[in-house]
Amino acid sequence: MKKFLRNLFSGYFLVLFILLIELAAIIFVQFYLDDVINWIIQGKGVNVTIIVTVSYILLRILVFVISMIIFFKIINKPEDPEFKIPWIVGMLLLPLFCSVLFLIFGNHGLSRRDRLIVDATRNAYNAHFLLSKKDEEVAAEEMGHAVGTFNYIHNVTKLGIHKNCRVTYYKCGEEFFPAMIEGLKKAKEFILMEFFIITDGKEWDEVKEILIEKAKEGVDIRLIYDDMGCGGTISAFTPRRLGKYGIKCFKFHPFRPILSGVYNNRDHRKIVVVDHQMAFTGGINLADEYANEIVRFGYWKDTMVKIEGSAINNLITTFLQNYDLASRSVSDYNKYLTYDYPKFDNEGCVMPFGDGPGGIDDALIGEQTYINILNYAKKKVYISTPYLVPTYSLLDAMRNAALRGVEVHLIVPGIPDKKIVYAVAKSNFRYLLDAGVHIYTYTPGFNHMKSAMADDELAFVGTINFDFRSLVHHFECGTVLYKCNCMNDIRDDFETMIAQSEKVPENFKLKHGTKSLTNLIKIITPLL
Repeated sequence: MKKFLRNLFSGYFLVLFILLIELAAIIFVQFYLDDVINWIIQGKGVNVTIIVTVSYILLRILVFVISMIIFFKIINKPEDPEFKIPWIVGMLLLPLFCSVLFLIFGNHGLSRRDRLIVDATRNAYNAHFLLSKKDEEVAAEEMGHAVGTFNYIHNVTKLGIHKNCRVTYYKCGEEFFPAMIEGLKKAKEFILMEFFIITDGKEWDEVKEILIEKAKEGVDIRLIYDDMGCGGTISAFTPRRLGKYGIKCFKFHPFRPILSGVYNNRDHRKIVVVDHQMAFTGGINLADEYANEIVRFGYWKDTMVKIEGSAINNLITTFLQNYDLASRSVSDYNKYLTYDYPKFDNEGCVMPFGDGPGGIDDALIGEQTYINILNYAKKKVYISTPYLVPTYSLLDAMRNAALRGVEVHLIVPGIPDKKIVYAVAKSNFRYLLDAGVHIYTYTPGFNHMKSAMADDELAFVGTINFDFRSLVHHFECGTVLYKCNCMNDIRDDFETMIAQSEKVPENFKLKHGTKSLTNLIKIITPLL
């Protein structure tokens, strides 16, 4: 019933409802308006046909003018043509319908209100991450060509590049959840938590008990979760119930039955910060399937990292930015970011960061970071993604890496969670295989991990899928790592996955029916 009501009042349903009303109005004008007007003005000698004809012509002119205004707005938007073409084709075929959709969903960036809060948070934390010229020179000397990947993120997000931080890699939920639980139990000052999905079950029950107990001890607890991601998975009254214990809990972009493109801008991040002692981030949601407590699509494969050291400040900032959007406030960043962190010797460089809809900073940070990692590689690249519906730039970067002689190993699910999306993913296989990309399907089940690694020394672990929702629409986060001690663990995990996977044959072909269907779906994938 909850799911039915949620769909009933969704933005897409309301668009359909408006269009049905419009269709009913057109039918009324065509078949019944003459009779109604005749009845109203009967005997007054008014030419009803002329009134109806003129009204219809004026209506068509109005629709044409509005459609052309929107059409030229689409043409002149400063973004990739693959986002414009579906809108342009739609405007030519169904101008009124696509005009309505564009007005609602055409802007995949931040709303004006969200932009004001983001700008305020940027001003609040900017000074904490300023790099001196000396810092830049040291980073360039130590990281070589890899410094470009880090500098790109810093220059766009203004977050810091961190040395001497310890990173622990968790290759599955069974390793991550016990570590997180133990970490939460050690909290003395604050706990910050952000998840796309929280589901009632063993893991959430245990975490909830700890949060309540810690709140009673006076620990400052802040929790945000995506309202649509958690639709039907936990009680809608969770913020109110946790608030009774002093826990500051907010739904991110709470669902309301109004037409708004904000429903595309979901909070897909996964962040847990405990005091200034440790922070966790990666692809794992707070749900039992991620710990393989329940089985949905075979074995659920996903990853997280634990960070100790000054890079925690990046994740605190990334969390607070979304918390401020959810709570409509600006936090005291000095309170959280002013801390003397311990240093860990013989560690590499770490940079957690956040990304946002349309690029919080008018840049597709996740997409470009993946491309930078692919361009960095000289020998070998590993990539794992649950959804292979990327932008053309990212798809071409994988192909180009393979064409210049890099071994590109791409792992996708063996058991998908969304069959239509998986079919679209498979429609990209041929293009990559022709360039020499090695593609594997993870036989044990569903690999939900979003990770990449170049030449065993530059890696990414995060929440960003190879699809338009993650790359363009969602709030995401990730961590770039360079020559950290966990590199061997990441490489070994990729190698183990490949050993468990089935390689896609070089002569792979989609069936003609599936190919035709996916070609049609791919036309609108930039809009989804």
